Amino acid sequence: MRVINVGNRISNIYMVKLEKGYLLIDTGYPEQFPGFCKKLNKNGIELSEILYVFLTHAHDDHAGFLNELLDNTSAKVILEKHAVERLWVGQNSFDGGCASYLSLITCKVMEMLGKGEHVFPSVYRKERYIILDDISQPKVERELSSKILSLPGHTIDSIGIMLDNGHLFCGDAAMNGFPSRNRMTIWIEDLSEYLNSWHTMIKHNPSMIYPSHGKPFKVNDLKKYMHKAGKTRLYPIR
Repeated sequence: MRVINVGNRISNIYMVKLEKGYLLIDTGYPEQFPGFCKKLNKNGIELSEILYVFLTHAHDDHAGFLNELLDNTSAKVILEKHAVERLWVGQNSFDGGCASYLSLITCKVMEMLGKGEHVFPSVYRKERYIILDDISQPKVERELSSKILSLPGHTIDSIGIMLDNGHLFCGDAAMNGFPSRNRMTIWIEDLSEYLNSWHTMIKHNPSMIYPSHGKPFKVNDLKKYMHKAGKTRLYPIR
């Protein structure tokens, strides 16, 4: 199964080849749309070939250019129910806190650079949404030959998708790059739920985990760092 990363050094944006067209996993920051289009062109992919957008959660670096994408395609958005309101609000939630002191410093630097509000263009396109529930989720899983996992903790609306080859796209349920430590993400809304989501990923035993930030890694990394994750302290910024 063909997987292409059309993101940048900050965040990964994955394209997964389907039998007809492509599945796009998240969009990047609002300003990334032109660069995204250039990378599609470089890979010989037309915008019209994007059939689905799988939204791992409604944050500025994941839903930033969702409006522009929907304006230029007929794609449907697959999302968790809580993401609907968060997309409409157009701003990251500040519930919870940073998962390490290094993450807190990083967040403070982002504030100084004018990126601390984490706002993005409001999205309210319910006619284009596939909101996951007991009826819609099995249909999506059959259509995409996949298993959708509920992975709350980083955010209440966090979800992941594991393809039939065992590749799991986990959004920010885990991370593998600065300022992450021990595969922990930067921000956690609910630590208990976050640790449960690690257990969920381990239980499903993916062959490879593709985070939204950093390089892919093996599930054994989560097992290795689970005891350290359990000692995490959250640092609120507001």
